Amino acid sequence: MTKPQIPMSASLLPQQRVFAVTDLGERPEPFDSVVGYGEQPPSVELPNGPPRPRYLGQVEWAWSPANVRVDAYYLHKGRHYWMLWIRSYDDNWEEWNWLPVGYVPRRQASRREAAVYLLVDFWRFEKAQRNREHYHWINETDELDTSDFRTIGMLVWPEDTERPRVSR
Repeated sequence: MTKPQIPMSASLLPQQRVFAVTDLGERPEPFDSVVGYGEQPPSVELPNGPPRPRYLGQVEWAWSPANVRVDAYYLHKGRHYWMLWIRSYDDNWEEWNWLPVGYVPRRQASRREAAVYLLVDFWRFEKAQRNREHYHWINETDELDTSDFRTIGMLVWPEDTERPRVSR
């Protein structure tokens, strides 16, 4: 499992400005995702986080030096479900915390489709329920690259296609 690293300078960030729009593929039909904070499939208990998750990448919202949110995204392949997890940094305790945020039946999606469309659905949930704005920058990439994150961001926040703006 990849442990996320928070970049401490702009030189450590992946390329942000020049990117190709990625073909994410068609959304599978059906794709019966459930998203929200703490969402886990029925009868699934993973109190210490997922075993052997795939690291997707990390984005950051930075409203001010004292008000930031850093989310690292992971995909877990369970027996019957794909699960999307966030690993968020708690700077009060200086630790990363796991939080399940969505799932979809495995038979309905490939690994890539689950990663892409669970993230799309979760960010749409956050936009609608929490008034979440477009992330400010991409901190790390892995299973999803910069183009994937930017294209997903364009799907969720079409009104703000110029984002993210790097101002570090």
